[in-house]
Amino acid sequence: MDYCTTCFNKTLANLEYQDIENFFHEPREESTRLEFKSFPQKGDFNKCLEGVIIGICAFLNSEGGILIWGAPVGIQTQGQHTKIFQGHLSPLSETKEKDWLINKISDVITPMPIGINVVILQNAGNVLYIFEVQQSNYSPHQTKNTYYARLDGQTRPAPHYLIEALFNKITYPNIEGYINFDNYGNYPEGGVFLDITIILLNFSELINERNLSFRLTCPQAIFEASRTIGFAHHYCQEGHEFVGKGFINVLHFGASEHNQQRLIFDPMVLQRKHNSELQLILSFGGEQSPLKISEYTISFGGAVEPARLYKSIKNKEENVLSSDMQKQLGTTKEMLLKEILKR
Repeated sequence: MDYCTTCFNKTLANLEYQDIENFFHEPREESTRLEFKSFPQKGDFNKCLEGVIIGICAFLNSEGGILIWGAPVGIQTQGQHTKIFQGHLSPLSETKEKDWLINKISDVITPMPIGINVVILQNAGNVLYIFEVQQSNYSPHQTKNTYYARLDGQTRPAPHYLIEALFNKITYPNIEGYINFDNYGNYPEGGVFLDITIILLNFSELINERNLSFRLTCPQAIFEASRTIGFAHHYCQEGHEFVGKGFINVLHFGASEHNQQRLIFDPMVLQRKHNSELQLILSFGGEQSPLKISEYTISFGGAVEPARLYKSIKNKEENVLSSDMQKQLGTTKEMLLKEILKR
């Protein structure tokens, strides 16, 4: 859900520092989907981040929402339990990379969360962190051995009945899929090879997944093994797609499955027809887990060091539910029927 547009009439990616300043010109109260975190003068970044993580954990277990870090200091209203947030912001002075921040948060929330996005807004050395958190399909989540939820507009330890209800709603494991770019170089028979590893992991502590399958498609290259008798039946689309079926019977929590593949392409053709870019689309799922998609675009337009292939990743979108992607594309039942039935 696009909570940011609901709140600011802008998507998270389009937010500006001034938008947050303008937002707090009016008195604001926290709600089920809004939480404000101020940053004290001479505050400790890591210590304050712990409170932010608790707030994010609560959103995951509730309806999702927006957390603003660097909001004005809340003022307790007389005779009320609520606080009013208005006026000057309390920005941070320390800037962290998005990936570092998301990894830091994900490392201390279990099971590992998805659906956390952040934008970092800066103005003359002042920094705000705006988090948009989606309600989790894999709740309940905990941090530091405590489950949290948004109750009456506040983040609180979740009561037992809520935790039990959240556990009971879990019906499928959280499977995630990634592609590692391992190596590339000149192919002996001409062209260039790219070695990759497909990695599937189970992040659900109590639910194993069975009979996983996956597909990896690369329209601009072919899989080397598609040319080999005895392996060709695993490939289709004239060697542009690898179908991984029957390789993984059971995937346990914390376990990972690896499958290495080699792609071959002509760099001159890639440059002429595809702007020197390879696109890899990994789709995967199992008996209980919903279909997810991880997409990568890697550029070979300049000098690329084999040991620094990740520097060439132009776009990356990992572990997106297929249903969410279809919604983003505006896919409807009528469109699907028309495409499948050809009428």
